[in-house]
Amino acid sequence: MTTALVVLLITFMSCKKNEVEKEKEKPKFDINNPVGYFIYLKMANDDGTWIVPTILEFRPGKTLKHYTARDSQTYAYEILDGNVINLVGLNYRFVIEDGKITTEVTRFKEVTLLKAEETNQLAGKTFAGIYYKPDGSVLHPNFFYNFSGNENKVGAGLKIGTVIRTENYTSIGNIAAVAAIAGNEDKEFMVLVNGKLEVSYYQKNPYSEYYGTFTKQ
Repeated sequence: MTTALVVLLITFMSCKKNEVEKEKEKPKFDINNPVGYFIYLKMANDDGTWIVPTILEFRPGKTLKHYTARDSQTYAYEILDGNVINLVGLNYRFVIEDGKITTEVTRFKEVTLLKAEETNQLAGKTFAGIYYKPDGSVLHPNFFYNFSGNENKVGAGLKIGTVIRTENYTSIGNIAAVAAIAGNEDKEFMVLVNGKLEVSYYQKNPYSEYYGTFTKQ
Protein backbone atom coordinates (compact mmCIF):
# COMPACT_ATOMS: atom_id res chain seq x y z
CA MET A 1 0.00 0.00 0.00
CA THR A 2 1.46 3.35 -1.02
CA THR A 3 2.04 6.16 1.46
CA ALA A 4 -0.48 8.39 -0.31
CA LEU A 5 -3.12 5.68 -0.08
CA VAL A 6 -2.41 5.16 3.63
CA VAL A 7 -2.74 8.89 4.31
CA LEU A 8 -6.00 8.98 2.34
CA LEU A 9 -7.38 6.01 4.29
CA ILE A 10 -6.42 7.53 7.65
CA THR A 11 -8.05 10.85 6.65
CA PHE A 12 -11.23 9.06 5.59
CA MET A 13 -11.43 7.07 8.85
CA SER A 14 -10.83 10.25 10.86
CA CYS A 15 -13.67 12.05 9.06
CA LYS A 16 -16.04 9.13 9.64
CA LYS A 17 -15.10 9.09 13.34
CA ASN A 18 -15.81 12.83 13.62
CA GLU A 19 -19.20 12.36 11.93
CA VAL A 20 -20.10 9.57 14.37
CA GLU A 21 -19.04 11.70 17.35
CA LYS A 22 -21.08 14.67 16.12
CA GLU A 23 -24.11 12.42 15.67
CA LYS A 24 -23.74 11.22 19.26
CA GLU A 25 -23.56 14.82 20.50
CA LYS A 26 -26.88 15.78 18.85
CA PRO A 27 -29.69 16.04 21.38
CA LYS A 28 -32.19 13.22 21.04
CA PHE A 29 -35.92 13.84 21.12
CA ASP A 30 -37.44 12.52 24.36
CA ILE A 31 -41.20 12.06 24.05
CA ASN A 32 -41.48 12.21 27.85
CA ASN A 33 -39.56 15.50 28.00
CA PRO A 34 -40.14 17.24 24.65
CA VAL A 35 -40.01 20.89 25.76
CA GLY A 36 -37.98 22.90 23.26
CA TYR A 37 -39.33 21.02 20.24
CA PHE A 38 -42.04 21.90 17.70
CA ILE A 39 -44.25 19.99 15.32
CA TYR A 40 -44.35 21.81 11.97
CA LEU A 41 -47.48 21.26 9.89
CA LYS A 42 -48.57 22.32 6.44
CA MET A 43 -52.36 22.32 6.70
CA ALA A 44 -54.67 22.11 3.69
CA ASN A 45 -58.40 22.36 3.14
CA ASP A 46 -60.40 19.51 1.61
CA ASP A 47 -59.47 20.25 -2.01
CA GLY A 48 -55.81 20.87 -1.17
CA THR A 49 -55.62 24.40 -2.54
CA TRP A 50 -55.48 26.47 0.64
CA ILE A 51 -52.22 25.43 2.30
CA VAL A 52 -50.84 27.28 5.33
CA PRO A 53 -47.92 26.62 7.71
CA THR A 54 -48.42 26.21 11.45
CA ILE A 55 -46.39 24.95 14.40
CA LEU A 56 -47.23 23.20 17.65
CA GLU A 57 -44.86 24.00 20.51
CA PHE A 58 -44.31 21.39 23.22
CA ARG A 59 -44.82 23.02 26.62
CA PRO A 60 -44.69 21.79 30.22
CA GLY A 61 -47.68 19.90 31.59
CA LYS A 62 -48.26 17.93 28.38
CA THR A 63 -49.59 20.88 26.43
CA LEU A 64 -49.00 22.06 22.86
CA LYS A 65 -49.29 25.70 21.85
CA HIS A 66 -50.59 26.06 18.31
CA TYR A 67 -49.35 29.10 16.35
CA THR A 68 -50.91 30.38 13.13
CA ALA A 69 -51.01 33.77 11.42
CA ARG A 70 -54.51 34.25 12.81
CA ASP A 71 -54.03 33.39 16.49
CA SER A 72 -52.61 30.88 18.98
CA GLN A 73 -54.33 28.23 21.06
CA THR A 74 -53.18 25.68 23.63
CA TYR A 75 -54.17 22.01 23.58
CA ALA A 76 -53.59 19.17 26.00
CA TYR A 77 -52.01 16.00 24.65
CA GLU A 78 -51.49 12.45 25.84
CA ILE A 79 -48.89 9.81 25.01
CA LEU A 80 -50.27 6.53 23.68
CA ASP A 81 -48.40 3.27 23.09
CA GLY A 82 -45.12 4.92 24.13
CA ASN A 83 -44.52 6.90 20.91
CA VAL A 84 -47.87 8.38 19.83
CA ILE A 85 -48.86 11.99 20.56
CA ASN A 86 -52.65 12.40 20.66
CA LEU A 87 -54.25 15.86 20.89
CA VAL A 88 -57.03 15.51 23.41
CA GLY A 89 -60.45 16.32 21.97
CA LEU A 90 -59.19 16.61 18.40
CA ASN A 91 -58.03 13.04 17.82
CA TYR A 92 -55.01 14.24 15.84
CA ARG A 93 -52.27 11.67 16.27
CA PHE A 94 -48.57 11.84 15.50
CA VAL A 95 -46.17 8.91 15.62
CA ILE A 96 -42.58 9.73 16.62
CA GLU A 97 -39.83 7.18 15.98
CA ASP A 98 -36.06 7.76 15.82
CA GLY A 99 -36.55 11.52 15.80
CA LYS A 100 -38.91 11.37 12.80
CA ILE A 101 -42.61 12.23 12.93
CA THR A 102 -45.49 10.96 10.81
CA THR A 103 -49.27 11.29 10.82
CA GLU A 104 -52.25 9.76 9.05
CA VAL A 105 -54.24 13.01 9.15
CA THR A 106 -54.77 13.70 5.45
CA ARG A 107 -55.18 17.50 5.79
CA PHE A 108 -51.58 17.71 7.05
CA LYS A 109 -49.62 17.72 3.80
CA GLU A 110 -46.26 18.02 5.55
CA VAL A 111 -45.15 17.25 9.10
CA THR A 112 -41.66 17.78 10.54
CA LEU A 113 -40.11 17.78 13.99
CA LEU A 114 -38.22 21.03 14.67
CA LYS A 115 -36.01 22.09 17.57
CA ALA A 116 -35.74 25.56 19.11
CA GLU A 117 -32.39 27.26 18.45
CA GLU A 118 -30.15 29.24 20.79
CA THR A 119 -29.89 32.17 18.37
CA ASN A 120 -32.35 33.77 15.96
CA GLN A 121 -32.10 31.81 12.69
CA LEU A 122 -33.99 34.49 10.75
CA ALA A 123 -31.79 37.45 11.72
CA GLY A 124 -29.89 39.08 8.88
CA LYS A 125 -31.49 36.93 6.17
CA THR A 126 -33.61 37.72 3.13
CA PHE A 127 -36.19 35.34 1.67
CA ALA A 128 -38.19 35.75 -1.54
CA GLY A 129 -40.98 33.86 -3.27
CA ILE A 130 -44.53 33.80 -4.58
CA TYR A 131 -47.57 34.61 -2.46
CA TYR A 132 -50.67 32.55 -3.31
CA LYS A 133 -54.38 33.16 -2.76
CA PRO A 134 -56.56 30.55 -1.02
CA ASP A 135 -57.68 29.16 -4.42
CA GLY A 136 -54.07 28.57 -5.47
CA SER A 137 -53.85 31.50 -7.88
CA VAL A 138 -51.00 34.00 -7.57
CA LEU A 139 -51.39 37.05 -5.33
CA HIS A 140 -47.85 38.43 -5.70
CA PRO A 141 -45.44 36.83 -8.24
CA ASN A 142 -42.57 38.44 -6.34
CA PHE A 143 -42.44 39.18 -2.62
CA PHE A 144 -39.66 39.29 -0.08
CA TYR A 145 -38.93 39.49 3.64
CA ASN A 146 -35.71 41.02 4.93
CA PHE A 147 -34.96 40.36 8.62
CA SER A 148 -32.85 42.82 10.59
CA GLY A 149 -29.60 41.43 11.93
CA ASN A 150 -29.84 42.97 15.40
CA GLU A 151 -33.52 43.80 16.02
CA ASN A 152 -36.77 41.87 15.85
CA LYS A 153 -37.83 43.79 12.76
CA VAL A 154 -38.67 42.57 9.29
CA GLY A 155 -39.00 44.55 6.08
CA ALA A 156 -41.33 43.46 3.30
CA GLY A 157 -41.86 44.43 -0.31
CA LEU A 158 -42.34 43.39 -3.92
CA LYS A 159 -38.78 43.99 -5.12
CA ILE A 160 -35.71 43.04 -3.10
CA GLY A 161 -34.03 46.22 -1.89
CA THR A 162 -37.23 48.26 -1.96
CA VAL A 163 -38.95 47.90 1.41
CA ILE A 164 -42.62 48.91 1.42
CA ARG A 165 -43.17 48.39 5.13
CA THR A 166 -41.29 47.35 8.26
CA GLU A 167 -42.88 45.43 11.12
CA ASN A 168 -41.87 44.36 14.60
CA TYR A 169 -42.11 40.64 15.16
CA THR A 170 -42.17 38.20 18.06
CA SER A 171 -39.67 35.37 17.75
CA ILE A 172 -40.81 31.83 18.53
CA GLY A 173 -38.06 29.40 19.43
CA ASN A 174 -35.64 31.40 17.24
CA ILE A 175 -37.04 29.53 14.20
CA ALA A 176 -40.38 31.28 13.66
CA ALA A 177 -41.95 34.72 13.90
CA VAL A 178 -45.35 36.37 14.22
CA ALA A 179 -45.84 40.00 13.16
CA ALA A 180 -48.87 42.23 13.72
CA ILE A 181 -49.27 44.60 10.77
CA ALA A 182 -49.22 48.24 11.82
CA GLY A 183 -52.35 50.18 10.93
CA ASN A 184 -54.77 47.23 10.67
CA GLU A 185 -55.54 43.88 12.29
CA ASP A 186 -53.70 41.68 9.81
CA LYS A 187 -50.93 39.31 10.91
CA GLU A 188 -48.05 37.38 9.39
CA PHE A 189 -46.61 34.03 10.44
CA MET A 190 -43.25 32.72 9.24
CA VAL A 191 -41.29 29.56 10.10
CA LEU A 192 -37.93 28.30 8.86
CA VAL A 193 -38.12 24.68 7.69
CA ASN A 194 -35.25 22.90 5.92
CA GLY A 195 -33.70 26.21 4.91
CA LYS A 196 -36.91 27.65 3.43
CA LEU A 197 -39.29 30.20 4.90
CA GLU A 198 -42.89 28.98 5.03
CA VAL A 199 -45.15 32.04 5.25
CA SER A 200 -48.81 32.88 5.85
CA TYR A 201 -50.60 36.23 5.84
CA TYR A 202 -53.91 36.59 7.69
CA GLN A 203 -56.16 39.35 6.37
CA LYS A 204 -59.00 40.10 8.76
CA ASN A 205 -61.25 42.35 6.66
CA PRO A 206 -62.32 41.03 4.27
CA TYR A 207 -61.16 37.67 5.62
CA SER A 208 -58.53 35.75 3.67
CA GLU A 209 -55.26 33.89 4.27
CA TYR A 210 -52.42 33.91 1.78
CA TYR A 211 -49.41 31.60 1.78
CA GLY A 212 -46.10 30.76 0.13
CA THR A 213 -42.71 29.07 0.35
CA PHE A 214 -39.80 31.52 0.16
CA THR A 215 -36.15 30.73 -0.55
CA LYS A 216 -33.06 32.34 0.97
CA GLN A 217 -31.43 34.98 -1.26
